[in-house]
Amino acid sequence: MTHDVVVCGTGPAGGVVARRLALAGVRVAQVGMTSRPGWEGLSARSRALLAAEGLDATADVIAGPIARHGVWANGRVVAGIEWLVERSRLAAAVSAAATAAGVEQRSDVVTNAQRVGGCWNVRLRSGAMLAAPLIIDARGRRGPQLRGPLLLAMGQRLRRGSRARSGTLASATHSNATSATGIGVADFGWCWWAEHGQTLWVQVIGRPRAGLPAAWMTAAAAQIPALARALEGASILGEPTARPAHARLGALGRDPTCWQVGDSALALDPLSGQGIYEALRGARLVAAAVQSVMDGGDAVLAQRFITERHEQAWLRGVRVAEDFYRENCAHGAFWRDTAAAYAALLPAGAPPGQVAEAARIERRPVLDRGRILEREVIITANHPRGVWHIDGVPLVSLKHYFDAAEHATLDGAALALDRPPAAIATAIQWLQQVGHMLQPQPSVSPGG
Repeated sequence: MTHDVVVCGTGPAGGVVARRLALAGVRVAQVGMTSRPGWEGLSARSRALLAAEGLDATADVIAGPIARHGVWANGRVVAGIEWLVERSRLAAAVSAAATAAGVEQRSDVVTNAQRVGGCWNVRLRSGAMLAAPLIIDARGRRGPQLRGPLLLAMGQRLRRGSRARSGTLASATHSNATSATGIGVADFGWCWWAEHGQTLWVQVIGRPRAGLPAAWMTAAAAQIPALARALEGASILGEPTARPAHARLGALGRDPTCWQVGDSALALDPLSGQGIYEALRGARLVAAAVQSVMDGGDAVLAQRFITERHEQAWLRGVRVAEDFYRENCAHGAFWRDTAAAYAALLPAGAPPGQVAEAARIERRPVLDRGRILEREVIITANHPRGVWHIDGVPLVSLKHYFDAAEHATLDGAALALDRPPAAIATAIQWLQQVGHMLQPQPSVSPGG
């Protein structure tokens, strides 16, 4: 074996899982080429995850907060804030952090990965071969999948016109005062753009057969006045980039020695706005699951843990996308057809939270102090994966205490479960909101 784990792909998700495993003492090799350029918007919680990986606004990789404005086809104004990040710079920064943690970087392309006995042989275009008992696929949208409607994202970098830059500060490249993002709809798709310093990035998402994709930006500007204003006097920089934008759920859980992260595991429609968050969150969970297996944990249980979380994120993302496209159905067939395609992926019946399903107790895999273990959890309509603990208090154990204790008290529960009274009170409040989980409803008092 040359390594313990080989990570195939150098995007942010691959870099995060490689770094986390290396910090745990795992021998990791990461293989891939430079990511394609392009800008992305980050939510507050995506930025928080990057900050936990040592990347925040002070690292000169993330810009913001930046105001976002837009108008849906029905006239509803869309406003908020987001942070900007350039995809290739983000991937490079995450890879640099992984290298600093001890990851061996290979600027190469994986041409074949084959499992022979208990070893994965990973062949590279250069002719080299790496061998490891585990591999992690972080190479994007490829392989068997459950996917949403086919969508294409066309991105173009431009230099902003002089009118757009007039009155800006001398340090405009680093000033949020000259930055903004926007979103708008056309009858053939939708557009997100970002203005930062002297640069304008425009990304248009539509069906691959909706006219000539290279002309989408001009066509979108003809229908979106705010985009047309942003493009005034702008000049094109470089060639446009095209990348798949369809939602997909990879074929998970088939082999406990092969893991998936990033778009390889789960990709959401860009309109749902949670792609980077889910990629980073998933990478952190996969790192924990792989480490659990290496520490002697059950590999099948660990993959079930990851698979269930990806499947729930997929359904949540599909519902969000379906709602957004449905909201704009009056704008044309693109919106109606895309909404219908997403609706067809959802299970029959009302979505979670809209059905009066009784809470129940089941055994499910959970992350317990760095290990994937099976524990009793409480399943509800709003929590189909189950909730194991609240504020560190195991909920089913707390319920059993109240079921068995003749004179239940908050301090008694804290003593029985070895948790602070304040945490016990928070967990009790959660159980009381679930309905029959605490029947009869206890009259909890301190003391005893």
